Amino acid sequence: MTEWARSHALPVWRDPPPPGEARWLWWPRSRRELAAWSEQADSLETAPLVLSGAELRLTQEEWRAALSGDPAWADHTFGLAQGWPAALELARGLAGHLPEEEWEEWFRHPLADVRLAPFLPPTELREAARALALTPLVTPEVAARLGVASLQVDALTDGGWLWPVAGGWSLPGVLRRWLCPLPDPALAREVAGMLHRAGRTPQALTLLREAGAWDDLLTLQARELRVGAGPDALRLALRGLPPFWREQPAALYLAGVLARACGDPARAEELYSRALPDLPPTLRPLALNARGVVRAMRGESAGALEDLGGAARAGGLTGGEAAHNRATLLVQLGRHAEAERDLGDAVAAFREAGDLGREARSLEALGALHFGRGLLTEALGPYGQALALLEGHRLGATALTHVNLAEVHALLDDPAQARTHLARAQALSVAPDLRGWVARVQALLALQGGHPRTARTLLEQIPTEDPSLRAETALLLARTCRELGDPDAARAALEEARPLGLRADLEAALQGEGDLGAVVEEARREDARLELATALLHRGTPEDLTEALALIRAHGYRPLLRGGTAHRLVAHAGDEATRALFPLEIRVLGPLRVTQAGRVWESGDFPTRKSAALLVALALSGRSQPREGLAERFWPGAKNPVASLQTAIYHLRSTFGVSPISSARGRLTLTFPVRSDLADLYAAVTDRDPERLGVLIRREATPPTVLPDLAAELHEERELAERLVLDALQVYAAAQPGDSVERRDALRALIGADPLDVGARTELIDWHLARGEHESAAQERTRLEEVQRELE
Repeated sequence: MTEWARSHALPVWRDPPPPGEARWLWWPRSRRELAAWSEQADSLETAPLVLSGAELRLTQEEWRAALSGDPAWADHTFGLAQGWPAALELARGLAGHLPEEEWEEWFRHPLADVRLAPFLPPTELREAARALALTPLVTPEVAARLGVASLQVDALTDGGWLWPVAGGWSLPGVLRRWLCPLPDPALAREVAGMLHRAGRTPQALTLLREAGAWDDLLTLQARELRVGAGPDALRLALRGLPPFWREQPAALYLAGVLARACGDPARAEELYSRALPDLPPTLRPLALNARGVVRAMRGESAGALEDLGGAARAGGLTGGEAAHNRATLLVQLGRHAEAERDLGDAVAAFREAGDLGREARSLEALGALHFGRGLLTEALGPYGQALALLEGHRLGATALTHVNLAEVHALLDDPAQARTHLARAQALSVAPDLRGWVARVQALLALQGGHPRTARTLLEQIPTEDPSLRAETALLLARTCRELGDPDAARAALEEARPLGLRADLEAALQGEGDLGAVVEEARREDARLELATALLHRGTPEDLTEALALIRAHGYRPLLRGGTAHRLVAHAGDEATRALFPLEIRVLGPLRVTQAGRVWESGDFPTRKSAALLVALALSGRSQPREGLAERFWPGAKNPVASLQTAIYHLRSTFGVSPISSARGRLTLTFPVRSDLADLYAAVTDRDPERLGVLIRREATPPTVLPDLAAELHEERELAERLVLDALQVYAAAQPGDSVERRDALRALIGADPLDVGARTELIDWHLARGEHESAAQERTRLEEVQRELE
C-alpha cells in the first residue's frame, strides 16, 4: 500500500496527517492515536477509508497466487498465517526448502527470526506478549491466569499486536507460535479448560494439540465431535495424533464415529466395543449411546435397548440424547408406553441443560407418538410446548409445528383453530415443502367439510421432492378420489402411499383391495386407535360398532361421525351423552335440509310433508310439545289426529333408521340434540356479530327465504323466522361502513326482505348521494315516494 500511495503522489505519514491535507496514507502507531484523530474526522471534506489489520489479510486464493509453487505448501502455511501479510515473506522464503515432515514446525525455522523479529512489541511488552502467545484466544480471565495485567493487554491491543476477535483477542497465528513454539502442557491444559468452560472449545482443542496434551485432547474431542461433524473433520482429528494415541480408547471411539459417518455401522460397532472397556467414566455414556444407535441400525434391538438404557441413566445431555434414541427404537418396536416415558426423560434432561432445540425436538417426537396412537388431545400438549420453545428462534421448525397442530385440530373437528395455525405457518415460511404440508391440511379440512372436489384440486397441485410429504399427499388423495367415486384414481394414488404401512393398508381395505379384519388386528398391535376406529366402523358388526363408538367418544374423533358409514352408529347411541354426538343439523334459511351422521335429507326425502313439518316444529321449538296439540295442529280434519301423528312418527323412524322422537307423559321430544341455522342467526343478532351474520344471510339468495317448501305447514315458524331475518339484516346493514359497497348491498337486501322499510330506503338514497350517484338516488327516491303513498 505504501508503494501504491507513493506511485500516486500521496504522502505517507506515521504521525497524524496535518489539517488541510486531503489525500494521504497514514499508518497510525496505535489504536489510541487513531481514536483521538477520529474525533476531527467529521470535519473533513472527504470521508476517510479506515482499514483494520484484518481487512488487509490475503484470502486463501491470493495466498496461493503469491506462493505459486506447491499448492499443498500454500494451503498448509495459510492455515496458520490466515492471510497475515507479514508471514507471506517467511512462507515464500521457505517454499521448497523444507521436507514435508518438518512442515508442522515451519514457524521455528531460523528464517522466522529474521522475518518476524521486526513485528515484535517493544521490550517492556515482550514478555507479556510471549506469555499470551500460549493461547489462540486471549480473554481477561486467561490473561490474568497467564500473569498479564489488563494494562499490558490494553497496550498490546493499542499497538496492534493483539487483534480483537470473537470472545477476546489473539496474536497473529505465526507470530504466536514463533513466540511460544512449545507450550507448557500443564499450563496449556489449565487454560484449555478455561476456554472450554467459556464456550470456546475450538480454541481449547487447538491449544491442547499445540501443547501435545494428547490425553486431554482426545477426551475433549470425544466429548465434542459427532457424526454430524462430517468425515473430513473426524479424519483431521485423528490424523494429527501420534501413532501411540491412535490406539487409545478415546481414539478408537472417534474412529467408530468416523466409520459411522462413512456409512459402515458394522465397523463402527466393532470399534465402539473395543473402546468401551477402558474408556473413562465421562466418555462411557457417549460410546454406549453411539453403539446403541448402530446396533439399532443393524436390527440388534435387544443390545441397542441395553446400550441406550445404560447411556440414558448417566443423565445430562448425553443421557437425554440416549433416552430420545431409545424412545425412537421403542416406537418402532410398538412399545409405546416405554417410549413415552423415555421421551419424557429426554425432555427433562434437555430442559435442565438449557438446550431449547433438543428439548423442542423431543417434545415434537412425543407429540408425534401421541398422534400416531390416535391420542389427539394428548398430542396438543407437547406440540404446544415445542411451539413455545421454538417461536421467535427457528422459523422453519416453528412453521412445521403450527402445521402439526393444525392437523391435530382438524382431526378433532376444530377447523377454526386449524386454519389459525395454518395462517401462522404461512406467515413464517415460504419454503416449498412447507407450502405442500399446509396445502395438505387445507385439503383435509375441505374433505371433512364436505368439499372433496376442492380437496382433490389442492392435493393434485402439491409438487414436492420430500418423500414423506409425497406419500402423505398420495394417501389423502386416494381417500378423496374414493369418496368422489373415482376408484381408478384412488388405486393409482394409493400406490405412492404404500410406504405409510398401516394407514395405506386401511385405505386399500376401504377400496375393497384388502382385508379389514387384518387391518383391525394390525391396528391393535400398533395401538393405532384412530385407524382402529375407522376400520371397525367400516367392518360394522354390532360389536365393532360398539367398540368404534367408545373410541370416538373417548378420543374425540368427531369427523368420523360425518362419514358415509357413521349412520350405523346412531342405533348404538343408547344414552343421552352418546346421542349428543349425533345432532340433527337443520337448515331452514332456504329449502329444508336435515343432516345427521353423514346422511342428508331434503323435504322431498321425507315420506310426507307433514312428517317433515313435525320434525322441524319440534326442532325449532327447543322443548317438548304436547302430543294432542301437535296432532290437532297438523291433522285438524282427521278422524283420529293422534293416530295420524303416530303414523308420522313411524315414517320418521323409517326415514332415520332410529326414532328421532320420543314420547313420555303425553309430550313429544326429539331424541337427539338440534343445531339449526336459525339458532345461529339468533345468537349472531344477540351478539351483534356482523361477520357471522354475513355468512348466514349470504348462504342463500338475498334475502334468505325461510322454509319455502313447507310454507303452509309451518306458517307460525316462518313468521317468527322472517322477523329474525329482518333483525339480522338491520344489524348487519348498520355494522357496515357508511360509504362501503357492502352497506349498499346490505340495505338492498333489507329492502328486499321488507319493501315497506322507509328508513332503509332513505339510507340507500343518502348512500347514493354521498357517492355522487344522483341518477340512482333519484330512482330510489321515486320508489320511496311510491311506498309512502301506499302507507297513507
